Amino acid sequence: MSSHSCDVLVGFNPPVPAGMVDRVANWAPDAVPSVALPAASVVLLRDSENGLQTYVLHRHGQMPFAPSTVVFPGGRVDPADHDSPDPIRRCAIRETAEETGVVLTDSDLHPWAHWITPEIEPRRYDTWFFVAAMLEGLQAADISGETDHAEWLAPAEALAAERSGVIKMLPPTLSILIELAGLDRVAEVITHAAGRRIEAVLPRLEQTSDGWQFRYPQQRASSS
Repeated sequence: MSSHSCDVLVGFNPPVPAGMVDRVANWAPDAVPSVALPAASVVLLRDSENGLQTYVLHRHGQMPFAPSTVVFPGGRVDPADHDSPDPIRRCAIRETAEETGVVLTDSDLHPWAHWITPEIEPRRYDTWFFVAAMLEGLQAADISGETDHAEWLAPAEALAAERSGVIKMLPPTLSILIELAGLDRVAEVITHAAGRRIEAVLPRLEQTSDGWQFRYPQQRASSS
């Protein structure tokens, strides 16, 4: 049975950041959204004695986008990436090398999710997320210049830190880690990625009796 990238969104309800609440409250009905720039991010994975781990970057507070948050390596597509037949994959490989020193190939990338920044945000990205096994003999290093530090964490460990308020995450990172927390080994992740159906997720904000909340696509039936 293949999985759907939107399955995890059922019951998924992270809080809306205060700054985003202010922006949506002041959003004019005739406002024109900023263009979502194409981007790519790579979830580097490795097996450890204690199970699956992923490499995360702790962005410093001066970053114009997602300051002080935990993210996966990645960034927007550069003009040079368009020299490749697949600029998104080329971007994923280039950004991973620039931010971690890990050099991947196209065959190392396995699509996992596709998220688009909400329309009310001034900086918007149309981002593909790939999972990739850490190649034997390579070491990841914090060389991006955009982070306070980087580390290998078990998905469950990262989620516990987020719940306790030690770290912050954007919804795409959070949702990916929730899925990975249910898998034990890199090979299992790659197997899930092979049959995965991926749909772009564009979060929308809705005011409810409990305040502003994100709204996502509903879960697809398992038989579809």
